[in-house]
Amino acid sequence: MKLTYQFQIVSLFAFLDVIWAASVGKLPPTFKVCRRSNPQLDKCVESAVQSAIQDLVKGYPPLGIYSVDPLEILAIDIDQGTGPVSINLKFRNLKIYGFKNARVSNLKVDLSIPKITAKAKFGKIMLKGKYIIDGKVLILPIKGDGDTVLTLDDVTADVEIVGKDFKRDGKIFVKITKFGFKLDTKKLSMKFQNLFNGDKALGDNMNRFLNENWSEILNELKPAIQDTFGAAFAEISNRIFTRVPFTDIFPN
Repeated sequence: MKLTYQFQIVSLFAFLDVIWAASVGKLPPTFKVCRRSNPQLDKCVESAVQSAIQDLVKGYPPLGIYSVDPLEILAIDIDQGTGPVSINLKFRNLKIYGFKNARVSNLKVDLSIPKITAKAKFGKIMLKGKYIIDGKVLILPIKGDGDTVLTLDDVTADVEIVGKDFKRDGKIFVKITKFGFKLDTKKLSMKFQNLFNGDKALGDNMNRFLNENWSEILNELKPAIQDTFGAAFAEISNRIFTRVPFTDIFPN
């Protein structure tokens, strides 16, 4: 499988991002700070992350962070050449809803690496946008382009965040080098408009077939979805960690 992705960036702030990348920023005033000496550090960070999710939903322009609900993705290209799902699938101008409902648990933090692991429960995540598809799903050919909605129900995820510290202007910062996002869902529902040049009978039958075989299809799409979510949240995290000194986030 070949996967490429790029993220929605508001053009008005593109030039400012270059300046911000080398500047020292401050955490949003509503962010909860956890001291390294806290004997309940894991619980403190879990609470801080849970609270920060709502701030990220609103966005925080001073750090170049825009709303994560919806999270906007310009493009996801999936080129799956072998296996039961053999397709070229392109998503465009995706809006992803549901991250504001995240509930974090079982968080563990190791500041010496640094590394954070946690479990997250999202409820429903919905992806809306444009698609182009050509190929074969299981035994049937598929072709079309138009609007699409994908809905994942009862989504849970194992999250692993790993960083590497670096020094700039005498201060220690962290760059997130890995944002692992392993998801699971109890159901994937799909609706692709305008399949087979708008042939309603063929399109309805194909959508029905896709939803009856959602588990097999998800197995093929899951790596692309996980990599996209992980890369998007690594970028968002780095807008904080590469601009706010680590000792401001976790003071002594």
